[in-house]
Amino acid sequence: MKRLLAITLVLVLAVLCFLRNEVWTNDGTLWMDIAAKSPNKARGYNEIGLHYINAGEYAKALDMFKRLLALDPYIPTVYTNLGLAYEGLGKTDLALQTYEKAATLNPTDPTPYYNMGILYYQNLKNRDRALELFLKARDLNPLEPDVHQYLGMIYRDQGRQDLAEEEFRLFAKLK
Repeated sequence: MKRLLAITLVLVLAVLCFLRNEVWTNDGTLWMDIAAKSPNKARGYNEIGLHYINAGEYAKALDMFKRLLALDPYIPTVYTNLGLAYEGLGKTDLALQTYEKAATLNPTDPTPYYNMGILYYQNLKNRDRALELFLKARDLNPLEPDVHQYLGMIYRDQGRQDLAEEEFRLFAKLK
């Protein structure tokens, strides 16, 4: 009888372990499980949205970030992530609006300025505005290598070779 009970217990635990491992298949499944179990907590939706961005599923990411904002509309990083989803969908104007909202909610975070700088540099071809934004991002975090790379590219585009070389040296040093 004890042996049968032990075997049954081992089988039950093995099945439970197998089912729990399904949740750990990837970041998305893990965070979906967390969001399902805690639907009123924001972090799960944010992480699912980031998972979708990394998978190139921007519309699904957008849905997750909007759910999160319905719970708490004052989380600056969500607006930054929402901007990434809009960018992925080719909605540059909406991406800029959400990055600006993120910068308004947390003006000391360099990320929205950096992301706006990329949009102005690559998509809108407005080097002057991109330069302003990258300088702001650099002032907030001078150790971010990619900011220096973009500054170097802008200075090179402007024919300011000495400044470009200095920024590229900083980029290489920090990378």
